[in-house]
Amino acid sequence: MINKRVHSAGIVDPDLLCMRPVGLRTFDSDFLAITVSGEALFIFKEKGLSSVIKQISMVYVPEGKQHLYDPRDRKTWKNYWVLFRHDAVRNGFKNLLPPPGVTSLNDFGPLEKHWKQLVLCTLENNESADEHAFCLLHNILFEISRQAVTSDPNEKSSSVQYALDAMHNNLREAELNFEKIAAGHGIGLNTLRKKFKRETKVSLHQYFIGLKINAAKIMLSTLSYNISDIAGFLGFEDPYYFSRLFKSKTGVSPKRYRESLTKGFNSNASML
Repeated sequence: MINKRVHSAGIVDPDLLCMRPVGLRTFDSDFLAITVSGEALFIFKEKGLSSVIKQISMVYVPEGKQHLYDPRDRKTWKNYWVLFRHDAVRNGFKNLLPPPGVTSLNDFGPLEKHWKQLVLCTLENNESADEHAFCLLHNILFEISRQAVTSDPNEKSSSVQYALDAMHNNLREAELNFEKIAAGHGIGLNTLRKKFKRETKVSLHQYFIGLKINAAKIMLSTLSYNISDIAGFLGFEDPYYFSRLFKSKTGVSPKRYRESLTKGFNSNASML
């Protein structure tokens, strides 16, 4: 058996989701996936990053890093995925490795043909197929790199992006010192507040709370965590306060939200 550089690849659609486990997971290879329809919940535990992944967006998680990447609605979700050896890609074309986390793309069309061929290559176990798969992975990463550098009309100013990064990287903190964050970028707090509200339509504090609520939704999708665990992970000392806040933002309690997800998963499984 050869030591494959592209370990495996596949396409997951609603008909296959009953066989796909949900919850936090870790791979021995680098993981890259693109949501092409529907939405997914994503959390990158090491960095505290959490997002709702919309079509067409890519997630990249280096080997050994714990993460969650699950559908919000199994009836509509479809994604393409690949697992590959980090050292092989780093040595072969390291400049094409995307940053860990989420990258929005413009068009999946140029990637689809390469990806379908890649899936077929990974089903074979010979050096020729592995060489072909590695070339196809290069083409996929190159196209992702090309699309990722395209200008984004919603691109944030440097000070707002600095604040966003601080929020994502400190998601587990109970509170953030926004005055210190503003000073770290060389501006005053009032200036940062105005720019942030203008560019995101939300206040600094409410945006940070929104990130925590999104992360809570992601963690509620797995039964590995009880509600007290989730509250503590996200910096809430009082789980009852967390539950009240969650309900005020979503309209349902954390328990009801989890039950709705579980009901959806079970009903889909029973249909297949």
